[in-house]
Amino acid sequence: MERSDRPTAAPAGEENAMAGYTGQTRAALTRARVVRNAAAEFALRGYDGTSLSGVCKAAGVTMGALTFHFPSKESLAQGVCTAGIETTQAVVDKADRQGQSPLQTVGDIAGALAALLDDEDMARAAARLSRERPSLRRDWRDSWLPLVRARLHQAAALDQLRPGTRPESAALLLGSLLAGIEACLLHPLGATALPGLTAREHLTELWQTALRGIGASQDGPASTA
Repeated sequence: MERSDRPTAAPAGEENAMAGYTGQTRAALTRARVVRNAAAEFALRGYDGTSLSGVCKAAGVTMGALTFHFPSKESLAQGVCTAGIETTQAVVDKADRQGQSPLQTVGDIAGALAALLDDEDMARAAARLSRERPSLRRDWRDSWLPLVRARLHQAAALDQLRPGTRPESAALLLGSLLAGIEACLLHPLGATALPGLTAREHLTELWQTALRGIGASQDGPASTA
């Protein structure tokens, strides 16, 4: 999936179009535009590589307008993380409502999360920022991991997991798969790491492999001799 090296700035004339709004509405629209463009910057460049001046240029706002809403880079990153978590939560809740069984629901959630990492700057930024900047005290996994754990425990109770498979281990596996895919998307060689596949297609393939298992025998671990 191709991504431009710079988020799209506000359309020409947008500031004039906002002149008819109340001050409160204009402020809300400006804040939303700042968050949207900051998410694209953070997703592309990470916390350290993103500058407030770059966000201002991308969003088409002055530094004064940005710092009115977010007085520091840290507060801006927190705002982006919060928005990304809320966006992800809505998608995860929708996938959960559509699931046919607990285990299938986990697969549906996994696919929805991978699609977000493919297509949504807000979610991708939240995932990257919560990993790179623990001091933000915002964790993207909080938007989906508790629900995944709950559904995996339900799946275990319904004998939908292989004997001996712990729900917590399965949740950890899914989290590791998503983290690996996110890292591939952000890495300069990501196109090589995911050749011809979207993040969702890659995650689906990995998840199906996990469901089937990779060992020819279930009698014990393969020999490394």
